Amino acid sequence: MSNLKNIGNKLFKETTELKSHDVELADDIQRLLSYTKGIDIFGKNIDISVKLVDDALRSLKVDSGDLKSDLNRVEKGLELAETMSKDLGINPNQVPNYKEAKNSLGYASKQINKAKKYL
Repeated sequence: MSNLKNIGNKLFKETTELKSHDVELADDIQRLLSYTKGIDIFGKNIDISVKLVDDALRSLKVDSGDLKSDLNRVEKGLELAETMSKDLGINPNQVPNYKEAKNSLGYASKQINKAKKYL
C-alpha cells in the first residue's frame, strides 16, 4: 500500500510540475502573440513612409526636369551674351546677370547629378 501511495505522490508531483510548465508555456505564447500590435503599428508607419518617399520622388523628378530646362535656357542665354558682347566689342561680364548665370552653371550641374542618384 505504501508503494501505491509513493507512486500516487510521484504522479501528483509530476502532474503539478506539468501544469506549472503549461502555464509558463501559455504565458510565453500569449506574450509572443501580443506582438501583433507592433506589426500593425510598424506596418502603418511603413505605409506612411512609402507615401512620403513616393511624393518626394515625384517632386524630385519634376524639380530635376525644371532645373534641366532652366539650365538649357541659361546656357543659351550665355552663348547669346558672349556672341553679342564679342560683336559689340565689350566684355561679357558687363552684360547684366552674366556673372550670376555663369556661376549658377556649376551649382545646377551638381544638383542634377545629386538628383540622378535617386531617379
